[in-house]
Amino acid sequence: MSDTGFDAPEDAPPGSPVWYGLLFTPAEHRETVAALWSLRAAIMASVRRPSEPAVARARLEWWRAEARGFGAGREQHPATRLLADAAPKGVIQPEYLLEIVDAAESELQEVPCRNYAELALYCYRASGVLQEMIVGTLGVSEPENERAARRFAQRLGSGIRLVEIISGLRGDLAAGRRLLPRDWIVETGAEEQVGEDGRIDPATRACLDRLAGEARIALDEASSTLPAAERPRQRTGLVLAALYRRQLARLHKAAFNPRALPGNLDNLWTAWRAARQAGRAHQ
Repeated sequence: MSDTGFDAPEDAPPGSPVWYGLLFTPAEHRETVAALWSLRAAIMASVRRPSEPAVARARLEWWRAEARGFGAGREQHPATRLLADAAPKGVIQPEYLLEIVDAAESELQEVPCRNYAELALYCYRASGVLQEMIVGTLGVSEPENERAARRFAQRLGSGIRLVEIISGLRGDLAAGRRLLPRDWIVETGAEEQVGEDGRIDPATRACLDRLAGEARIALDEASSTLPAAERPRQRTGLVLAALYRRQLARLHKAAFNPRALPGNLDNLWTAWRAARQAGRAHQ
């Protein structure tokens, strides 16, 4: 365990949005929330490592078995073992974990998302379910707010994944992952190629503009949906919403060049301010 008191996922280095989200998570829940992030990262990474599709599918079958056995004492992965012992009862269900496996499997398809509706479903499975489990771990202060908190999680997760797709487009294209809605590509004539100078063609940029609009709506809806009484408890998600909103603004201003992503100090200021506002929301 690191000096911060938690082990962040491999894809969340110090200074990243997820790292700051964990840093501002209440100490009593930090290890559980970190394990949820690590579990999601491990499942998604199982299809992203260089390998034949058959090998990736075999890894996913292992994860399906791991998900189905969750809660029955058959957990094998370190993250699932920790969560089986530490997570509040009922917060993590096998079907939730299977949704993440389904999201990973869709990345193996030649056309993962034929339209935006399929992309929205992918985002929910890849990230919305994770945020629902995190919100459930942190809990609600008033039972009547549970539905609103769940909606907050769903929209937050969708917004986060959309921003990740935008910022990671170049890497995804290099790896053969094409997550932009296929009908958008056909409609605009986007080439989905990155030039030697790192630039993308105008039609692909138009698709990213549209995607950025959807991400902005999702993140704004997430923040406005959460009742004031739940904001201190759900500080983790509010910090993430602020950080990814900041990422999106910087990317959009720089024509979606990932070099424009905020640095460590910028993220620290954004996270601290969001955490402070969350703590004062119900005072």
